[in-house]
Amino acid sequence: MNQIFIANPKGGCGKTTISTQIAGYYANLGYRVLLVDHDAQKSSSDWLASRPARCSSIQLRATTVETPVSDGEAEVVVHDMPAAWSLDHVADIIHAGDKVLVPVLSSPTDIKACLRFLMELYRSGIFEAGIRMGMVANRSREHTRYYKILIEFLERLESPLVANLRDTQNYVRAMDRGLTIFDLPESRVAADLAQWQPIFDWLDVAPPANPVRTAEALAV
Repeated sequence: MNQIFIANPKGGCGKTTISTQIAGYYANLGYRVLLVDHDAQKSSSDWLASRPARCSSIQLRATTVETPVSDGEAEVVVHDMPAAWSLDHVADIIHAGDKVLVPVLSSPTDIKACLRFLMELYRSGIFEAGIRMGMVANRSREHTRYYKILIEFLERLESPLVANLRDTQNYVRAMDRGLTIFDLPESRVAADLAQWQPIFDWLDVAPPANPVRTAEALAV
């Protein structure tokens, strides 16, 4: 089982968007995917409820952080972690071999919140247990001042800058319909697909043991 945590206690940084994209990508490849919605707003749950039946199947579990998750037969478990998470029980939730992706936006508030979160994570001692953490610069606008400040900040961290995702309405349009960019015609989202490849390379998930039937890309 591969457990992937999308975490940052700062609200609005794109945790749900990234969680659902990852879940959709692996489901399309034939993995048995469980999406765990830990956030009280239940945005991941709402997205999955609107997902068309002909799309690849994703299982859902909506639960608090403190409640253990039974993965069943899932091969990939994606955790959409809540905003304002205090890191209580973090050592009971994230274990050796798990991967943590931290999305961060290019604003002063988001950079400071991210730094506090990372300091708390390191103080928790979980990285001594073989847990990998990577950063994602999200909704990037490359020609702005704070984008440059964000990249300089991320490059100073011990955890790698895994990917840089641009600010585009493609995600908004897809999310509104229960889709991901991986469900859309490639010609419409080619630039975005290229930006995601480093994330999947970093996650390095082994091929599914017994691939489930996948849906064809939707002609939207």
